[in-house]
Amino acid sequence: MLQAKCAKIGLAFMAVLGCALAPAVEKLSDHEVVLDGQGRLQPWTSYDHVIRGSVEYIKNCPTEKTVHGDDPWYLITSKLNADGTFEHNQNNQAGNVYFAVDTLARYYAYTGDRDAFKSVQLLVDRVVQYHTPADWAWAGVPRTQDDTPDGEYTDKTSEPDKMAMAGDGYVRFYKLTGEKKYLDAALGIAKTLLAKVTPGDAEHPPLPFRVNLKTGKVLDVYSAHMIPHVMFFDTLLTLGAGDRDELTAKRDLIWKWILEYPVKNNHWSGYYEDVGLHHDNLNQQSPMETARYMLRHPDRDPDMREHVPALIEWVRNRFGLTRRYGATSICEQDNCFKEMSSHTARYASIVALWYGVCNDPAVREEAQAAFALSTYSAFCRYSKGDRALNYVGLGYIDPWFSDSYFDYLPHFFDGMTALPDMAPGDQDHVLGSTGTVTQIEYAAKRIAYDTFESSGDEILRITFKPRVLAEGKPLDSAAWQYGEFHGVPGVLRIHRDNMKKIVVESAP
Repeated sequence: MLQAKCAKIGLAFMAVLGCALAPAVEKLSDHEVVLDGQGRLQPWTSYDHVIRGSVEYIKNCPTEKTVHGDDPWYLITSKLNADGTFEHNQNNQAGNVYFAVDTLARYYAYTGDRDAFKSVQLLVDRVVQYHTPADWAWAGVPRTQDDTPDGEYTDKTSEPDKMAMAGDGYVRFYKLTGEKKYLDAALGIAKTLLAKVTPGDAEHPPLPFRVNLKTGKVLDVYSAHMIPHVMFFDTLLTLGAGDRDELTAKRDLIWKWILEYPVKNNHWSGYYEDVGLHHDNLNQQSPMETARYMLRHPDRDPDMREHVPALIEWVRNRFGLTRRYGATSICEQDNCFKEMSSHTARYASIVALWYGVCNDPAVREEAQAAFALSTYSAFCRYSKGDRALNYVGLGYIDPWFSDSYFDYLPHFFDGMTALPDMAPGDQDHVLGSTGTVTQIEYAAKRIAYDTFESSGDEILRITFKPRVLAEGKPLDSAAWQYGEFHGVPGVLRIHRDNMKKIVVESAP
């Protein structure tokens, strides 16, 4: 009996010892690290899962009582507690409009999920509701932040770059919905911004960073984040809305300033609403979004092939010195030097778009690794079911509606246009469009969609050999290509000229 008992004790001891000696499971945030056979970091789950789960959280966002009724939390506050419970905090609603509409437009084209419109419309309508009075120095513009989060946007301090971002979002939402009130609101913003533009110099950009909306007093003069103004005026010009001559002149003036100053001196300061006067506080957001504009409009910058890799390298060397399993992890700004997945995904998207230009395999691997790393903050341990509660990043566990959702998801769609293997290979999806998809229907081996613009390009990943119809007739075979793209099979690329209605169906 004693011998048997000792044997059992010995076995138990060996079992405990075995557990103690077993290698610890490596984790990033709440997820086990996934590596491929060559030791390269992989996403812990599919990008499709991250995108859908994040949108489901916004669609089903908890609410708080305000004077407006039951307001989703993203109308009231910018961030939550680490466990996803409500926290009152300054809101950054105007910037969220731009990224939320961008997310919606891409997500709708990708899924056909019309239910996603409701959440974004609530946000857009609320921001429009609180535009400034006509007799203020900055008239007819949005309150870009809310320092007393209660669902009422009444601040007198605001930031012109976020006004432009909101205006661009309004125009995109007008294209998605056909409701002219959003275009009218955007034109009101443009009128005020255009009247304030000056030539600028090294210390004074064409528009200031922060102003008193009522009195017009400039509270903070410097911001390198002038690209939203260029984009907004571009959007109106393409639409044929507003004063073409004035829009063109002011857009070109601002673009010239960007190329003359921050692109040369890297004084990329002035973006985040919750940072006071601190012109030495540089950030990654402005140079990366400027690089995105260059990549989307290569004709606007003859030196794009030098500027874009230089901006990527500058951000990597200043904000991406942390490497995790070979992946570059991007910190936000000097004043908040923390790794954040939205910024890592932003960086990855710019690198991926640059790969589409340079076709360098090393650039592709850099983008893939950063994208993979950016998934590890999604679906944190407090998520419920298919609704993703997302941390901001590795070691930064407070969810923010900007960094965890609205300014996070669009970067995956940009990535898919250059790296279509990020999309599921066993599903059918529109991955991207240079225009706006206003209506789309998915069926077995068939996708039918309408666009706002009569000309443009789409990229799809599909599971069937297609034929393409435009306006009910076969599209010229020279206008579309199907097969392998950047080494990925099943990719369909379509070019439209004077065509808005496309049907992709299985070839007979």
